[in-house]
Amino acid sequence: MNALPLDLTADVVGGWLQLPGSASAELIGSVGFGFVCIDQQHGLIGDDALLPMAQALDSTGTPVVVRVTGNEAGAIGRALDRGAAAVIVPMVDTAADAARAVAACHYPPRGGRSYGPTRAAWSPGRPDPLCIVMAETLAAVEALPDIAAVEGLDAVFVGPSDLAFSAGLPPSAQVDDPGYERLLRDVVAACRARDLPVGIYCASPAHVHRFRALGFTFFALMSEAAMLRGAAVAHLADSRQDAAGR
Repeated sequence: MNALPLDLTADVVGGWLQLPGSASAELIGSVGFGFVCIDQQHGLIGDDALLPMAQALDSTGTPVVVRVTGNEAGAIGRALDRGAAAVIVPMVDTAADAARAVAACHYPPRGGRSYGPTRAAWSPGRPDPLCIVMAETLAAVEALPDIAAVEGLDAVFVGPSDLAFSAGLPPSAQVDDPGYERLLRDVVAACRARDLPVGIYCASPAHVHRFRALGFTFFALMSEAAMLRGAAVAHLADSRQDAAGR
């Protein structure tokens, strides 16, 4: 099992998995991403698929991050028991929400995680898991100074589309909307005030460059599902004859 620490402060670009399957996990893990996130919230990946995908990523030496289904101790514990180096916890709008997520990541007396001698216990000396909470609503942005101050919180991760929806904007606001950019700058400022890494999901390499310039420290590139569909659409279009029959 991979026991390397996950450093989210060093301009890290990660991958993202939405489709179940150890082969696709191994393929994406072999590319060289700084981490790969297995998305259980909006991906099609259940607990039974999670373990072989984590094992496949471990075989490539890639740190495993899991976005869990919700801010719930059972979901967080299952991901960590299967070997996740970090969890991304959605639906965090307050400091109390963040504190609950942190507690679920750690055994007593630091937290309230239930101990089970499963996969995570087979590798003594593993670093403590990282707790990353999502900022994806206006409420979360407003509360972020308090959220970032929660003891034991390791990083914040922006869900860009949900944040746009929460602000009454379309997802395309990520490209160049000034009001949306102000929200992102507020997130970055609150995290920097606490020396907290701050990441964001990116729909393209261009988004990585844009968000890096705004001060984000780690990035998750679009999912393998988005890459696969985009490549398929492009290849099909390139293979069809044009209107003149050439």
